[in-house]
Amino acid sequence: MIQVKICGVMNSEDIDICVQAGVHMLGFVTEYPTPVPWNLTAAKAGELIRGVPTFVRTCVVTGGSVERVLNIAHETCPDVVQLHYNETLREVAEIAHKLQLKGIKTIKALRINTKGECNFEITDPATAARELSRTGISAILADSCTDARPGGTGVTVDITTYRTIQKESALPVILAGGINPANILPIIHKVHPCAVDILTGSEAAHGCKDPEKIRKIMHAISMYNTNRL
Repeated sequence: MIQVKICGVMNSEDIDICVQAGVHMLGFVTEYPTPVPWNLTAAKAGELIRGVPTFVRTCVVTGGSVERVLNIAHETCPDVVQLHYNETLREVAEIAHKLQLKGIKTIKALRINTKGECNFEITDPATAARELSRTGISAILADSCTDARPGGTGVTVDITTYRTIQKESALPVILAGGINPANILPIIHKVHPCAVDILTGSEAAHGCKDPEKIRKIMHAISMYNTNRL
């Protein structure tokens, strides 16, 4: 069964929209190291996370040094931390171990550029997936990146590259990048991800969720999941 994470949530109204639509996880971009339109302070993200019903999981999307990430996690108390920056393999392993002691899971994003390479110390997607599988994280997220933006690009990940990561990873692989109501069904029928992560495809404008888009996304996922039973 595919689950849905809606990322870039910035206010309580959009939390309500997502919860009512049946979204499984909400993502809050928090003190991301470079400017992005969805950035929240740790204090604001923590306030929003405390308002999310317990049956919906929460995820802080951030990055940086071990100390920085741990401090953000301590202040926000999410269910999951998604590392989405330039963390090294060693830093990923250390963060995952220390967060696990606090009952927080870790996702590491493999950001794929237009050449099909990872924006990571290991550029080969297959090798990166194998090595990350040994770090103690709970899942890998395959996302697109461009020179202009580290995430939220609206660009789809190359399907062949995603399949390579799926094949080589011992962990669940979440699919992100350019997913929207119009293309979600064809994409998930091709690769059958464990979950999808949607940001720009769920918005009316940056930082403002579109209830109809989210409803259509969840309807498509429900159709897919029902047919898989």
